[in-house]
Amino acid sequence: YRNHNDNNNVTNSSNHHQGVVVTAPIIPKPPIVMDPKMSKKMSQRSSAGQKWEDPSLVQFPPNDFRLFVGNLAKDITDTKLAEAFQSKYASFAMAKVIFGNQDGKSKGYGFVSLMDPKDCAKAIREMDQSWIGSRPIKVTRSDWKERSLSEVMKNKKKKRRKRNNWL
Repeated sequence: YRNHNDNNNVTNSSNHHQGVVVTAPIIPKPPIVMDPKMSKKMSQRSSAGQKWEDPSLVQFPPNDFRLFVGNLAKDITDTKLAEAFQSKYASFAMAKVIFGNQDGKSKGYGFVSLMDPKDCAKAIREMDQSWIGSRPIKVTRSDWKERSLSEVMKNKKKKRRKRNNWL
């Protein structure tokens, strides 16, 4: 059981001995620094015949295991989504709720990034249909990698080769 106090310290209640409180500072995770060429590649997207750049993808760590979290209540923020996963999964990296460009309101879904594939599978099993706020959430593996421009191009080449082999 952990208590957070105003000094960004964590007090472990099992360490209360004769009125002495042992505290440890919370160490923030270092920012992820990426090669600009890689970030350009990662942000190019393709779907439904259209291509665009998505700069928000660069915020996620490379080689993560990303979950799609759907059916989020409109009042759920990045912080609330992160709290739901961070306390249960040690490899939690970040959470992001998607908001509309025009009105700034939540679109009702978001993404959670985990660094361990076992945590990813465990989160899908445990968190799917669990409640965050006023709704049960839907948790599945995200297909964001399949939508990257490089993956779309690879898949098109494979389809062409297959088709040519049949002729």
